[in-house]
Amino acid sequence: MTTISTSRRSSSSPSSGDRLTVRLDAVDVQLLVSTQADGDVHPDRVPVEVLADRRRALVDLPWTMLAQRHGTDVVRVTVPGEHDGTPGDVAITDLTGAVLGCWTADCAPIVLASEAGEVAAVHAGWRGLAAGVVDAACDAFRVPPSVAVLGPTIGPCCYEFGRDDLALVAAGVGVRSHDLTGRTSAGTPALDMAAAVAAACRRRDIAVTTWGGCTGCAHPGFSHRVRRDPDRHVLAVWTEAR
Repeated sequence: MTTISTSRRSSSSPSSGDRLTVRLDAVDVQLLVSTQADGDVHPDRVPVEVLADRRRALVDLPWTMLAQRHGTDVVRVTVPGEHDGTPGDVAITDLTGAVLGCWTADCAPIVLASEAGEVAAVHAGWRGLAAGVVDAACDAFRVPPSVAVLGPTIGPCCYEFGRDDLALVAAGVGVRSHDLTGRTSAGTPALDMAAAVAAACRRRDIAVTTWGGCTGCAHPGFSHRVRRDPDRHVLAVWTEAR
């Protein structure tokens, strides 16, 4: 049986934001999302030693954050901290105590997990969704994933989107364009990223838990689309044995 619970980090902590725990048969899957208060974690902008300190303040375990490229490449982590900085958009592991980080500022950070204790951190921008990044991640699991968590991503309220590109996303997740079409707060056509992620997961018989608000107007992180922030926050995932 899978159970999901959320908690807010202590106000005495040097960082802020929320944690989520997914209890599976074999392990507890821990998720944490950073905010502006935790600082920029963009690996191309932040000095190595500063990035290491910021990540350690969030989770004091070895980290793997990929050099994300809006593609479908999958990287398997076999030693905690392995492949940190390697190009790819899906990091997967069956190790406990190995942190996988997906850094974003509007794109969809997705965590997939299987009852066998395997987890993946998936970076899904609209190009990745159109290319099939969720399918690529699911295909990398040894036991099919049964849990998906979508972290803070830009909502349709803030994501005006063109018709042609929306059709590409819809084709990539196997639905019709109108299934993903929302409206911005100004009333213009928008891409509903959460609906796109849900559609991609539904094809693999996985229900999605949505966790966190719109990065453009609700989540206290960064937004490239709305504020042109160059900084990035991170969704971190790791497992703990029971």
